[in-house]
Amino acid sequence: TWQDESNCFECSLDEKLNCRYNKKQWQYLVSTLIPWILLEAGGLIFIGFTPGKWWPLITYSGVTTAFFFLGIKSYVLCSHCPFYAEEGKILHCPANTGLPKFWKYRPEPMSAFEKIILTIFFLFLFSWGVGWEIYGIYFAAKNFGYLGLTFTLNLSVVTLLTIVSVIRFIVVLQKSFCPYCPNFSCPMNRVSKEIIAEYLEKNSKMKEVWEKKGFVIIKQTKTPQKREGKSDE
Repeated sequence: TWQDESNCFECSLDEKLNCRYNKKQWQYLVSTLIPWILLEAGGLIFIGFTPGKWWPLITYSGVTTAFFFLGIKSYVLCSHCPFYAEEGKILHCPANTGLPKFWKYRPEPMSAFEKIILTIFFLFLFSWGVGWEIYGIYFAAKNFGYLGLTFTLNLSVVTLLTIVSVIRFIVVLQKSFCPYCPNFSCPMNRVSKEIIAEYLEKNSKMKEVWEKKGFVIIKQTKTPQKREGKSDE
């Protein structure tokens, strides 16, 4: 992944994997993430003012800050990715550019415990804000005479837009990133075992530890179709 790019010119994995850092890919993902985060934060602020529950926003902010910026996510997920092998203290990859690197690169696949932790966090991230926004709509409807139509409609619109932004983010991940990501043991990864095997044949260090963990190299019998569109989309 971090070898000289001239090694990629005749690589059989060209356009089958996002195994080279491309800033445009990261910018594209961030452009789908920002609307969701802003809408979710806005909805939780609504909940803070009315019905006066600030702890959902505090919990959301604390959990996401700890997971992203205090090393939890980089340990359970990112440290297993070939992009993490780059020298330096800041990660550069299509999904998590800018995160601090607290740990050493670990080429082995994620453990079952790490996958559970990551899955719980994903479920929290995708449902916490939306869940509380729906509760806010219920509270507003229950106290309609006090809060009025404007508040109820505004929160309903924010909730609907949050749901749309969450779905859009997941679709972008599953369509444009997860099928091409070299962090193969991530629960959301969708790279075929044939392509994983082909990549491991080019990465002896990673291949060795993956085989020790029980991964069986599958010989490729059919060349997978290349994805449509430009590689940096």
